[in-house]
Amino acid sequence: MHVNRNPEYFLTVAAEGSFSAAAKRLYVSQPYLSQHVLKLEEDLGVRLLDRGKTPLRLTEAGRVYVNYLESERTLREKLLGDLAELGRTRERTLRLALSSWRAGVLLPDVLPAYAARCPQVRLELLEHPTNELYRLVSGGDADLAVMNTNFDVPADITVETILHERILLVGNHRNAVTRAMVETVRHGGTPDLHALEEERVILLRPEIFLARRVLNYLDKEQIVLRNVTYSTGAATALGLTAQNYGFCFLNETGVRSAPNRDELVFFNLGSPDLVHPLCALYKKDSYLRPAARTFIDVTAAFYKGGGAA
Repeated sequence: MHVNRNPEYFLTVAAEGSFSAAAKRLYVSQPYLSQHVLKLEEDLGVRLLDRGKTPLRLTEAGRVYVNYLESERTLREKLLGDLAELGRTRERTLRLALSSWRAGVLLPDVLPAYAARCPQVRLELLEHPTNELYRLVSGGDADLAVMNTNFDVPADITVETILHERILLVGNHRNAVTRAMVETVRHGGTPDLHALEEERVILLRPEIFLARRVLNYLDKEQIVLRNVTYSTGAATALGLTAQNYGFCFLNETGVRSAPNRDELVFFNLGSPDLVHPLCALYKKDSYLRPAARTFIDVTAAFYKGGGAA
C-alpha cells in the first residue's frame, strides 16, 4: 500500500510547475525534491509529470493523483475539525450520576448557581439507583457521581466528602407517638425509638446506604420493628409519612424539598451512627475537568450555607 508521508511536496511541484520554485517554497533542496518525486513515481508505477514541458505539466496519472491528494487533505481537515469539535463538546458536557431522589432534592437548588458559573456546560443527567452509581463512574459513563457512601468503594474511584449529613426520623404531627416525642424533645430529652416497635415504619430497601445505617442503628439499640413497609424510594417513604401512614427516615438534605412539610416533624436522634458522608465520586488518576470541579464546589458552598436545613 502506497503512503505518501509528504503530500505537500508533490502538490507544491504541481502548483509551481517547477522543481526549483517548489523547493524554494518548501525550504528543501531541489535535488532532494526531484528524487522524492522520482521515488513517488517508482512506487506508483506511473509517470506523474511531463518533464519535457516548461513549466512542468501533469500527466493524466498526475492529475488523478493530485485530485486524490487534495481529496485526502480535505478529508483530513474535516476529520481534525470534527475531532476538535467533539473535544470541545465533550469539554462542555458534564455527565452527572445521581439517584432520582438525590437529583430531585439537590438539582433545583444547586443548578441555578452552577449555570451562572458555567453557562456553556451542557448537563447530562444519569439517574440510577444508588448501588449502580459506582459502575457508571468506574466504567467511564459518568464524569461525576454525588451520593452517600460508607467509603467501601472500588479502588479505581476517588471519594471527596461534600458534607457529613444526619439521618433524621420523620413523623406526622397528627400521630400520637410523634406528639409524645415532640414533648420529650421540648423537655430536653431524646425520643425513645422503642415507641416505634408497634408503629408502622416505612424503610428503604437494605441495599440503599441510608437503610443500612438505619438498620444497623436499630439493631444496636435492640429496637424490633413489627410493622415495616419497604420501599426503594425516599420520596415514596416521605410522601406516605406526610399522609400519616407511618414513620420514615430521611437524609437531612431532603428536608427543604419535603412535600406537605407542615404535616411533618423531623427528629435529630443525636447518634453518630446516624451520620454519613455525602460525597462526590470520580475516576481515580483521570483528569477532573473544570466543569466537574465547579459542580463539586457549588454543591459544597450551597450546603455550607445552610442548604441542608
